[in-house]
Amino acid sequence: MMRSKLSLEQLNELSPADFHKIFDNVVECWPEAAIFCSAMLPFKSFDSMISIFENYLQRLSTENKLRILRLHPDLAGKLLDTHQLTEESSLEQASAGLDKLTPGDKARMTTLNEEYKMKFGFPFVICVREASKFEAILTGVTERINNNPEIELDIGIGEVKKICRLRILELINKL
Repeated sequence: MMRSKLSLEQLNELSPADFHKIFDNVVECWPEAAIFCSAMLPFKSFDSMISIFENYLQRLSTENKLRILRLHPDLAGKLLDTHQLTEESSLEQASAGLDKLTPGDKARMTTLNEEYKMKFGFPFVICVREASKFEAILTGVTERINNNPEIELDIGIGEVKKICRLRILELINKL
């Protein structure tokens, strides 16, 4: 659904309910972020709004950080194949070509996703729009699978912050 990008003035004039509706999926399937951040209206700048979302994510309990990571879909997984991803995730995975993998690359990604989830208890999360190429994503998962769970939790939330920032930038007119 294409909507015009918001100016800072338009953003600050939004009701909390409209803010929730527009920003409800900047953190994948976690509308609580938009609900929390709407309480900070009006924002001095778009950068300050993005910082508020990032600080919100950083200050969550470990349990809620894990919940957020578990809400993310597998890269090139069944939800992509069956067109059940959120609109945002679908566009992001397509931007990295994950919707057009060869059967061999798809099998490789599925195996790595399963190994990663077995070790950490949540899917491999990477900002695919920044990784952009399948090879970079493969490198990321094969390197990160060697991390300890605490480090990987921090890296995963860092990737969620990048995704959140890019999703917000899709909705605003930051000149």
